[in-house]
Amino acid sequence: MYDQAIKLWGEQKYEDSIQNLIALTKAYPEDELVDDSIFWIANIYQLYLHNPAQAIRYYRSLTKGFETSEYYFPSMIGLADAYSSQEKEGQQKAILIYHKLQETKLTQQQFEKIQQQLAQLHIRFGQYEQARVELKKLIIDFPDSPLNAKAYHLIGYSYFLSNQVSLAELTFKETDDRYQQSVASLDSALSLADIYESQDRLSEAIKVYQSILTRLDQKEIIFQLAGNRIAKLKTRLKQTNKG
Repeated sequence: MYDQAIKLWGEQKYEDSIQNLIALTKAYPEDELVDDSIFWIANIYQLYLHNPAQAIRYYRSLTKGFETSEYYFPSMIGLADAYSSQEKEGQQKAILIYHKLQETKLTQQQFEKIQQQLAQLHIRFGQYEQARVELKKLIIDFPDSPLNAKAYHLIGYSYFLSNQVSLAELTFKETDDRYQQSVASLDSALSLADIYESQDRLSEAIKVYQSILTRLDQKEIIFQLAGNRIAKLKTRLKQTNKG
């Protein structure tokens, strides 16, 4: 049954795969593959069928009945991730689970992911200082993490949302300088240009948009948008100088 379920999963027959796995857990409740089966049921619901409610149901059965299973901690992470995609009550549960996981022995990759997820949830709830605590812990503990570019950007974003625009500007500039070829750097550059525009610092905004053009292919939408912004800002700058 298990091998057939995996085969069906590989063929993208996700519902059929789940039914085979459920049948295994019911027919052989003491089998050593039961925890594997429950984990993959939850995983398929979450990642392939995009059904967090069902994913939560099966992840929870693993976290409560299989504490010694190798899938226990991955299921805790999956459960928190599924909750984080729901409404406010679910997101609050996700925060509690992530904090509980911080006290366990996680791999570096798992810890890094949890720190970022926690920070994003705190930002959603307007808990900007706590978000920065989680992000700075990620940056300090793992200075070479591939997630640090986004962490820097999110710190800047949290400052912006809390109306600390000067600190947001400094952080966006640092992100842009440190991580020139990353998506987070591009996001920070766009955010920085927005700040300059809002403050009528048009020449500085143009300079940032011009730096964005050097990183992108001409066919990309952001390239075209940056080009349009430069043209409009130059027009505004001429009008301002004439005035």
